[in-house]
Amino acid sequence: MKSKLLSAICMPAALAVCAASAMAQESTPSPPSPAAPAAPIEKAPESSPPAAATPSPAPAPSPSAEAAPSSDKTAGTFSAAQSADEWRSSKLIGLTVYNQANEKVGDINDLILGPDGKIANAVIGVGGFLGMGEKLVAVAFSDLQLNRDADGSMRVTVNSSKEALESAPDFKYYTATKSQ
Repeated sequence: MKSKLLSAICMPAALAVCAASAMAQESTPSPPSPAAPAAPIEKAPESSPPAAATPSPAPAPSPSAEAAPSSDKTAGTFSAAQSADEWRSSKLIGLTVYNQANEKVGDINDLILGPDGKIANAVIGVGGFLGMGEKLVAVAFSDLQLNRDADGSMRVTVNSSKEALESAPDFKYYTATKSQ
């Protein structure tokens, strides 16, 4: 019983530590270094005391080598900065959604990705008061208009009335069923 309790406590802590270290590694990527053949380490003669063999450090890449495009087709495409017409998902969650009549119709609770990796739906909480009694409605992401006001603040509008959203079917999240 104690071992089950101990493993139930230690497992989430271990997962949290692993996730934190993985996130730390992802957030500080190291620049790619060119592959250099390792220098062979010579074995010291048996009559002399063993010497500390230190491999020579890899040569630093030249600035032109870093700027040159990689011939590795599996490297992927990278972006150095967010452009003015791109939106961060973390900033979309919680944004108020307005209709064409400038009425608040709800707020974005979640984004649903399709199998192609693109955002398929926005889950909008509609109705209710102070988060109580609201229902979730999935709206096709393509039906949302994302704009920035003159001051740079983000604004989301949908071409739908409050009544239409409140009468829309409730959205249900997928839950995997375990086979017995």
